[in-house]
Amino acid sequence: MNRGINEAVAGGLPARFVRSSGQPELLGAHARELLNLRRLPAMLNMQQAAVILGVGEHDMPALIRAGLLEPLGDPQANAVKYFAGIQILEMAGDPAYLGKIRNAIYEYWQGKNSAKARPRQQRNGRH
Repeated sequence: MNRGINEAVAGGLPARFVRSSGQPELLGAHARELLNLRRLPAMLNMQQAAVILGVGEHDMPALIRAGLLEPLGDPQANAVKYFAGIQILEMAGDPAYLGKIRNAIYEYWQGKNSAKARPRQQRNGRH
């Protein structure tokens, strides 16, 4: 273990990601508890599904819009969304599907970032 690198990483993390022992905490407590369960719940909320898939919770709406994830039932736009645990596990075990998920996230954020850049270019007289 390279002490210099580990100390640099721990030193650069916000306090909420550093344990009282000074070691970095890469997973939140809720994520660690979920991953340590013997059996996942039948229904996962958005935060739990994001942990299993290895994506940020903020990426989940983009995956729903892209049609790669489908919430259970027919929830309203502002309702808490739940996903089938078994389906999320199947997705997490399929490298091809994980590639589709990652590409959808890249495309979503590329579109968001380019939309932010356009008004700035127009203000500067560039079109």
